[in-house]
Amino acid sequence: MFLIRTLHHPTLRNLLAGIGIALASTGHANDAIPIRIAYPQALNGQIPLVLDKSGIAKSHGLDAWYTFFQNGPPMMEALAAGSVDVVVSSYQPFAVFISRQPGKATPVANLGHASYSLLTPKEAKENSLADLKGKRIALSFGSDSHLDLLRSIRKFGLDPASDFKLLHMAPNELNLALNQGFADAAVIRQPQARRLEREFGLRNVQTWPHYFLVIASSEFLARQPTAKERLLDALRETVVYITRNEDRAAEWFGERLRLSPAIIKELSAQNPLFKDVKNADDVHIEFDAAYRQSINDWLAASFENGLIKNRVEPLKEQEDNQ
Repeated sequence: MFLIRTLHHPTLRNLLAGIGIALASTGHANDAIPIRIAYPQALNGQIPLVLDKSGIAKSHGLDAWYTFFQNGPPMMEALAAGSVDVVVSSYQPFAVFISRQPGKATPVANLGHASYSLLTPKEAKENSLADLKGKRIALSFGSDSHLDLLRSIRKFGLDPASDFKLLHMAPNELNLALNQGFADAAVIRQPQARRLEREFGLRNVQTWPHYFLVIASSEFLARQPTAKERLLDALRETVVYITRNEDRAAEWFGERLRLSPAIIKELSAQNPLFKDVKNADDVHIEFDAAYRQSINDWLAASFENGLIKNRVEPLKEQEDNQ
């Protein structure tokens, strides 16, 4: 028991990682927690994929099984059905989920952010969102980018319904909307946005941060009270692994997304989570008060802009430590 408890101490954890002693997996060998993790075809999927490929989860007493999804909504459906225990997603899928099933999911960590961008064809003359008034903008309705686009339009004093024609398309169809002239602009997330900029010369008119969120089934956390701590430790170690093995991590994820590892590596470096990381103590993924307020602001805006039908009660402080 002494061994199992002390393995969670940050200093000892870093020491063991540094000298390559696999004591963590030994300490948890007899009480490994089964955990089903879902992640998407976007940059927030890199950390869980490396968690899988590196075998780090096992060293923290997690018997992990992984599922890869194209985007957030089907992952949240799997969470609702009890088919997965943990989802790596973003703000809006979580907002939709808890607006329909209050208390059934709990945010447990943040994984930094990437971005999504409003792109136009290279020959377009518009230089801002306001310049696109009266134009067709393709996007995925109900996504994080949908809410950010609506809020940005209103900041210009414009009406999303009357001043623009917003076209709903699946994420993998957005590039076709531009290339085949179905839309005058499209909101596309990374890493696809960077690939399209390079391959087709698309112009980046505006960019928003795309925040990453780790969500767990509240029932799973109650059933497995040590799972959250183990998962957070495993995620921290994975971030350290990526910073120390950038080429390998980019190659793994680039292969999964069928994208150049160079693009993955470039965009990963822009995630503030990876900056100035030397060991696990430098990785701050905790769902703290500032992050909780950020999500509460998002939940309110999602209701006010009509992306969720029911107002969600703000997350409270005690939920940080479930």
